[in-house]
Amino acid sequence: MVKQVFENQKPQVSVVDQRLTGLDFEKVSIAFGIQVDNPNPIGIDLQGLDYDFKLDGHSFVKGKQDKQINIVASGASRIELPLSMAFKEIEQGLSGLKGKDHVPYELTTGLLIRVPLLGTVRYPVVSQGVLPVPQLPKISLQGIKLENLGFTGATLALSVLIDNPNNFSVALNALNYDLTINGKRWARGNSQTLGNIKEKQESLISIPVTISLMDLGSGFSNLLKSGVDLNYNLVGKLNASTSNKLIGNFDMPFDNSGRVKLAQ
Repeated sequence: MVKQVFENQKPQVSVVDQRLTGLDFEKVSIAFGIQVDNPNPIGIDLQGLDYDFKLDGHSFVKGKQDKQINIVASGASRIELPLSMAFKEIEQGLSGLKGKDHVPYELTTGLLIRVPLLGTVRYPVVSQGVLPVPQLPKISLQGIKLENLGFTGATLALSVLIDNPNNFSVALNALNYDLTINGKRWARGNSQTLGNIKEKQESLISIPVTISLMDLGSGFSNLLKSGVDLNYNLVGKLNASTSNKLIGNFDMPFDNSGRVKLAQ
């Protein structure tokens, strides 16, 4: 009779919530709340669980946990399954991830429940959703313009392009930079409060710098006259904050090289 009751009133397993518990540009953490409802007049025991977490249809994380809890008669119990993944590992496992701001996932979980007279039975449950994939902003030097030239120094305007590839806005709080041209340092400094960049947009900011002709020597005048492309290296650190509450404020070092013209 008891066996027939358990066969007719099987425990019900469901994923009742799934939430991001951590997110930055290096890793993502997600927690799944799994509930077991026991409609029977006798308590049952959870013996453990197994899980297979897939990203974009590919199995990415598999494992087992020895969670053991008692689920009282005519009651319910909730367990939590936390998972954490590094984006670097995700990119290595998924060749098509580059440039995407999210990736679909599917979690298949099997709960091992010991039921009186029936033994240990595996109850599967599947949950689906999407994981956000944030990407660091990209910084590049687009141009250098000569604003003013005096006997002892010159004022330049650096045109710096900052690209925000994310689906959230980024506020530029400060930019520390060190600019080297043709192997010689031209400028270094710290610019504050450079504005906001909306989601999926870019911003061209102008940074004024003053340089000493004594430090640069006569070669600077020759560069002004030549009009040739200059080899540059722009390094530094960007401090910014995002509209994504999980990411919030962040520091991003950058090191960008290329060729640029000195315009007058």
